[in-house]
Amino acid sequence: MNTILWIIQGLLSLFFIMPGYGKITGSKNTHVENGHLKPDSSIIPIRILSFLELLGWFGIIFPWLFGILPILIPMAATGFCLTMLAGIFVHIQKKEYEMLPMLIIVFILSAIVAYFRY
Repeated sequence: MNTILWIIQGLLSLFFIMPGYGKITGSKNTHVENGHLKPDSSIIPIRILSFLELLGWFGIIFPWLFGILPILIPMAATGFCLTMLAGIFVHIQKKEYEMLPMLIIVFILSAIVAYFRY
């Protein structure tokens, strides 16, 4: 079971580091062009989300790897669950239903890690 959880944690870390890095390094114009942001909106919520995704990426892998504060792993996984729930609601509001299966799968994987690492 530990090996399966490590694999899931690795997948989750990859899933969150890529968009987290893209959101934190992308300009406001890039986010407007990609449809993540309206031209008159602030970029601060995108930056906050990217910071949380990168913080979760760190928290899902490094504590167990180095044996320091392993309680951070289920906390990071719970944060991922909350992020996915928020993403599900946002994509439903935007009527972007093609994203929902992926978000639901990531939510389930995050919930599995949160449950078994507590």
